[in-house]
Amino acid sequence: MKRGFTLGAIAMALLAGAAATAADLQTAYREAKKYDATYAAAQAALRAGVEGRDQARAEWLPKVSVSAGVAQSENQQADPRTGQLKSATGANYKIGLSQPIYDVRASVGSAKLNESARLAEVQFQAAEQDLAVRVAQAYFDVLYAQDSVEFVRAQKDAVSQQLAQAKKSFEVGVATITDTHEAQARYDAITAAEIAALNDLLVKQSAFQLLTGLSADGLTPLSSRLQATPPQPNDVSAWVSEAEAKSQQIDAKRGALALATADIDLYRAARQPIVGLEAGFGDGMSRIGGHNYNSKGSGSVGINLTIPVYTGGATSSKLRETIARRDQAQSDLEATRREVVLKTRQAFLGVQSGAAQIRALEQALVSTQSSLDSTRLGKDVGVRTTLDLLNAQQQYYSTRRDLARARYDYLLNRLRLKQAVGDLAERDVELLNAELSR
Repeated sequence: MKRGFTLGAIAMALLAGAAATAADLQTAYREAKKYDATYAAAQAALRAGVEGRDQARAEWLPKVSVSAGVAQSENQQADPRTGQLKSATGANYKIGLSQPIYDVRASVGSAKLNESARLAEVQFQAAEQDLAVRVAQAYFDVLYAQDSVEFVRAQKDAVSQQLAQAKKSFEVGVATITDTHEAQARYDAITAAEIAALNDLLVKQSAFQLLTGLSADGLTPLSSRLQATPPQPNDVSAWVSEAEAKSQQIDAKRGALALATADIDLYRAARQPIVGLEAGFGDGMSRIGGHNYNSKGSGSVGINLTIPVYTGGATSSKLRETIARRDQAQSDLEATRREVVLKTRQAFLGVQSGAAQIRALEQALVSTQSSLDSTRLGKDVGVRTTLDLLNAQQQYYSTRRDLARARYDYLLNRLRLKQAVGDLAERDVELLNAELSR
């Protein structure tokens, strides 16, 4: 009795441990934020990029410098008191301050740094949304691979029964060898399919673990009560308009165009005069023949004017280069806009047609189940052959597999549609997680 209680407690503990380690989609997403190297790189890029705002402010803040020096004279100098030749040692220091007053380049550079910081934030938002889609893709790939293994094994069991029955019928002389050969051929093909399905499952589980750091065993499956509905609003033009206005991909290209335009302004500003406030104070001391002599400290305040005249043609060449790169950025922006529009349409149609496809496949599953039952009954009474039953079984399991694939694709397209319009957030992952079976 005591031993039975102990074994039962161990079994319960193992089950509790398995339940504790089983992950759902939301858990996988949160863990991927801590584990994925691509996302970690995006976080570092964000931290680096937002420093541009401090650098932009620094363009207009005063700059203070301090310099000091000590020198030993190689020549012999006369001591001012005795007239004797002595070696001389000198020390000096200087404090300088500069403050830009009029500098077009500083103004353009400041604007460029602010835009770079904004662009870093946009790119991080895009990376965060991309992570959500990648995690959902990896999660559903594992579930679909598990479903495929389950379907092929169920089909293998059914064909195995038909093979055993065909062999027995042939032995007693109520069936031909053809039925046995057909069942054996189908069994061998399904065995090969099972090996491929198991290999695919291992690959998908490895990909999931590399992305999230979690084990892919025991993932929470998709609920069989999934309600597939069309996008809201069910108007592709509304989604396209929103994507053109809010997509992070388009916004990032707009930022790249703004930076390229700022580079043009920067090189044009290189020909403009620079006016700045300069201030400084310095003092020094010399030592000759053991005597110290302090020089009088001096200070200065003034306005400095610099006018670039000629740079050997480098500025003109750089200007032509930046104009060409601005044109390139404009073309990149248009190409990205078209790509985003295409992806938005594809995701919209994926959700819209996916909902209809799921309903159709659910009905088809009912029909193929009825067909399988009828074919099995027909074979029992001798009006259907073994091949008819094998084909009916294959059609039934193919429909189950197609329905599973359609459900996963529908959910992924929901995320991709939100991503295309730049509106994908963790809340959407939570809503998708609610579709999983509890």
